[in-house]
Amino acid sequence: MNEPVSKWHDLLMNNNYLNDFILFEDDRDKLIWFITNYTQYLVRKGANEVVPLYGNAINSLERFIYQVNLSLPVSYHLGSRLDALYDLLLNFETEPEGRFIIWNDSSYLFNNNKADFENIFEKLIVAAYCNRNGISTIKEDGTRYKVDQRNILIFNNNKLKDIRYLLDKEYFIPSIDEQWQLDKIMDFNLIELIEV
Repeated sequence: MNEPVSKWHDLLMNNNYLNDFILFEDDRDKLIWFITNYTQYLVRKGANEVVPLYGNAINSLERFIYQVNLSLPVSYHLGSRLDALYDLLLNFETEPEGRFIIWNDSSYLFNNNKADFENIFEKLIVAAYCNRNGISTIKEDGTRYKVDQRNILIFNNNKLKDIRYLLDKEYFIPSIDEQWQLDKIMDFNLIELIEV
């Protein structure tokens, strides 16, 4: 926490693990300090699409889609269907170096509407995995669409044990390559906020 934000970024990104991130933190002040500083760092760094989502305003799939539709650069209004959300999360309209979807207070939907949370969670992690690995689509020029897309889910009043069942579950990967079409347990990087 008391290191420069660039070091936080290096710790999160400069490793051999191309995973999404999950942060559990009970101390609200620490959480706010981390996420506001890290979000602003990603914006200032450039070459990234940064999509902050405000979880306390998300009580359903429709409210989640509303926020994402106004945050990701797309040229169309999105309906409130789950398959439309998946298409939006793949977002082939842009190809930034990195795309960070930061779901603040994701615990709000998890605690109040578990079914919608579980559906959104699956679409988030599968779309990001496919984009990171270049297995979602082929572009017009014949090359693979590839974006280092990461989700950062922020939990304030939950513990790992509360969502463990989602982390231990297999998710279908709808790859354009047959050998990549499989059911897979996804890996995640867990973030712990400490002061050194």
